[in-house]
Amino acid sequence: MFSGFWSWVLVIILVVVIFSADRLPALKKYADEGVEALKKGKKAVEEKIAKAKADRQKNKEDK
Repeated sequence: MFSGFWSWVLVIILVVVIFSADRLPALKKYADEGVEALKKGKKAVEEKIAKAKADRQKNKEDK
């Protein structure tokens, strides 16, 4: 249907029409909060994986 640049232009126009320009800053704030939550979740998962790997390595050394 559309490709590349024109599809993004269409998406931006639809977002502005649906959310109206005055609500876009609030939408950006909401999106930023979601990104921060994802980063925190990713960090927590990575810490758990690192701990599990360390525990596994320790168990291998003990045997």
